[in-house]
Amino acid sequence: MSTDSEKRHGSFAKSLGLPYPLLADRDAAIARSYGVSRIGGWLPSKRVTFVIDRDGVVRKVIAAELDAAKHPREALAAVEALGASLS
Repeated sequence: MSTDSEKRHGSFAKSLGLPYPLLADRDAAIARSYGVSRIGGWLPSKRVTFVIDRDGVVRKVIAAELDAAKHPREALAAVEALGASLS
């Protein structure tokens, strides 16, 4: 999810072959509610990944502004750990 437009999300998802829709937070309301919007609101939100379980509990927060590769790596590990705990 980001404040990018739906059109930009569509292009991004298509370029990566993502099989699911991406959410657009055009007014940054969700970013504000998670505490990741920037002061002033005119800069893009902070790069933060939240891993949320089926019950809506935030299980992992990954904040790495300058290391985009850290997000999928740590998120995947967190999701795999959640799956293991369900078994």
